Amino acid sequence: MLQPFEDFRPSYLPRLLQLGRRYLVSQTYHRVKEMETDPFSSRVNLLFSDYAELGEARLHLNAVKKDCYAAIVDMKNPVHLKKIQEMLLAGSGYRMFFTVVRSAKELENLVNKKYKDKLKQYVDKQTNWRISRDAIVKPTIQLSFGELFIILKHGNQHIRIKFAEIEEPL
Repeated sequence: MLQPFEDFRPSYLPRLLQLGRRYLVSQTYHRVKEMETDPFSSRVNLLFSDYAELGEARLHLNAVKKDCYAAIVDMKNPVHLKKIQEMLLAGSGYRMFFTVVRSAKELENLVNKKYKDKLKQYVDKQTNWRISRDAIVKPTIQLSFGELFIILKHGNQHIRIKFAEIEEPL
């Protein structure tokens, strides 16, 4: 399973505040289950998304409200900030990721290369698009509420697919 996001580092906290991105939304992060090797040292994997506006953070929270780890963290609230700092410490029982990728271009290239056949299978089975064998459908990657999506375009049509659907065997 592709895991594109960066580890959340303590150095991000002051930088986010400096950029006016005071709100974080947390949610369970399922893309790292395979990374855990020792079941006795398992940690809760969390994904954090940053927002400047409380309204945006609330929209995200509403989208993941069934998640028991879904929360809005206000980094200008000293209690919230202290909790995040504690969660970032080694041995805290948490592994934290940030919805930031090192290189969006590298990620798109990886998806184009590694998932090309699965994308073609998806188009063949799930759409009525008739694409010639030599045509290339290049996906665009989009992040929405902590979930990766693939955008495929053909002519004047486009579809938005959860990336998890591409990863699953068809």
